[in-house]
Amino acid sequence: MIIHSEREFWQNLSVRRFRPGGERRLGLDGRLCRFAGTDAIFTAPPLLFGVTAVDDWERRLAEAGTLTPDTVDRIMQLHGDRGDKAIEAVSEKRVKEYRDFTVVVGRADEYVVEDDGCTCKDAEYNLDPDDPEQLCWHAIAVRIARAIDETDEHDMWYSDVREFL
Repeated sequence: MIIHSEREFWQNLSVRRFRPGGERRLGLDGRLCRFAGTDAIFTAPPLLFGVTAVDDWERRLAEAGTLTPDTVDRIMQLHGDRGDKAIEAVSEKRVKEYRDFTVVVGRADEYVVEDDGCTCKDAEYNLDPDDPEQLCWHAIAVRIARAIDETDEHDMWYSDVREFL
C-alpha cells in the first residue's frame, strides 16, 4: 500500500500497545524503544507518501554505498528467494549496463530490464505490474547494482551485441 496524502497517513496510522516498562523494536529502522508510564505508541505505516519499501531499501543502499546486513535483511524479507538471486547476481557482476539497455545474465539466458520491467517469464506471468514492490529478481538486481554502483559498464549498444550471442 502507498500513502498519497496526509489524510491517508493518519487513517493508516497503527497503534501498538505495550505494558509500562516494556521494550520492543519498533519503526522502520528497528529502534529499541523503552516505555515507562504509557501503554501505547503510534507508528507510521511502512509506506509514506508514494515511497515504497523498494524505494526505501534502494535509498539505504545508495547512502551506504554497499550491501549492509540490515539492507540485505530488508531485501530478503520483502522479496524472499528473488532477493537472494538478485544479490548473488550483483556479487557475480552479472548486471550489465549498455548504452541502450540494462541486462542481467541469468543461468539460461540474458534478460533486458527497463523501468523495473523485465523480459523474463516470472515478470510476465507471476507478478502484478501495478504493484511497485513486486519485482522479478532481475529487476531487483538492477536496482541493487545501480544503488551501490556495481553495474558492469559496456560502452556499446546491446542491440549490436545481441546479434553475436
